[in-house]
Amino acid sequence: MDSYNGRMTRLIAFIACIAFLVGAGVSVRAGMALAAVAYGLLGAYVLWTGLQMFLGPRR
Repeated sequence: MDSYNGRMTRLIAFIACIAFLVGAGVSVRAGMALAAVAYGLLGAYVLWTGLQMFLGPRR
């Protein structure tokens, strides 16, 4: 079993924070677009992690 790798979750959290700052300071529309990307990535990451439990270890 692979050990936990938090790089992807940190990247997604960073994008979400940047989206908040952009939305608060510059443009709400641009911030919402970045937030949509961040949460889309988060959903894909969670789905992929869930699938890996059923697919088994990599060869």
